[in-house]
Amino acid sequence: MTSTKEKLSELQKKLGDLDENLDSTTKTFDRFKEEKLYADAEINKLRSNKEDLENKLSESNSKITELENKLKEKNNLKGIWEKEKEELKAELDRRNNEIESLKKELQTTISDKYVEIESLKDEKEAKEKEINELKLKCETLEEAIGEAKSAPKLMEAIKDIMIHKGFLSDREFEDLLSKLEIE
Repeated sequence: MTSTKEKLSELQKKLGDLDENLDSTTKTFDRFKEEKLYADAEINKLRSNKEDLENKLSESNSKITELENKLKEKNNLKGIWEKEKEELKAELDRRNNEIESLKKELQTTISDKYVEIESLKDEKEAKEKEINELKLKCETLEEAIGEAKSAPKLMEAIKDIMIHKGFLSDREFEDLLSKLEIE
């Protein structure tokens, strides 16, 4: 019996140790359980954060794609604008060259017209001189015709005087000329 008591006592001691171990293990288990709950809460929180970050990443990727597309579009537009700018510059250069050519042509035309005007002025002056000379000739001829018209009358008067008197003095000749208005 003693040995049984001792065994029982040992068993009770072991049982006490096991109880202590069980308590300790239970406490540890409870602590692990709490830590697991805390870890689960942290994991859930991190999952939520991960989902938020993934959503934000997805939005950012979407925005990046959108911005890249806009950038490509702008680069395409820039290329088109550069091409149009070059075409407009070429057109402007062509127009400027055309303007310069027209200016030179106009300058040549002006010079030619100036020479022509000067030539016409000289020609006009020559014609005016010729007209004046012709007018002078006409006046001279009119005078000569006027004198020629009165010449028969002069001759008649001279004949009359010669018939009556037989001669004509200088004074009588001058009187006749002044009566007939001949100079």
